[in-house]
Amino acid sequence: MKRDKKKISDAKGVPANGRPEKVNVRDTTVKIKDVGPGFIMDDMMESYGEYRAREGVIYIQDALVGQERCNTTWHEILHAIVYIFSLNQANGPLKEDDAEELVVNTISNAMMGVYRDNPWLLDMLKKHLNDIDN
Repeated sequence: MKRDKKKISDAKGVPANGRPEKVNVRDTTVKIKDVGPGFIMDDMMESYGEYRAREGVIYIQDALVGQERCNTTWHEILHAIVYIFSLNQANGPLKEDDAEELVVNTISNAMMGVYRDNPWLLDMLKKHLNDIDN
């Protein structure tokens, strides 16, 4: 018996319940949509999240909480940055899918550790990000 697996484009959205519904990357607004925990990417692998450039959407598994949700969200934002800044285009440094995933995964995991181990860093960024240097 053949079972049909749903693609992410078929995934049912779930209410955000106060979670962020968009992120701005440069001058591009990327929507953030929560989906049920069983959503499947087009390559038929289970996934915590996925950035869809053509749709301008980051899909995040609704059941994720805590550090897992933070890391997944940051990971998908990094994919959006790679796409929006054309790092994965022909002749770009991340033109190979494997290279992009390796770099994005390494940076997202590393930054979660940096933020966790240095709580002052996020406070400093929030406090001074909009300061104008004189």
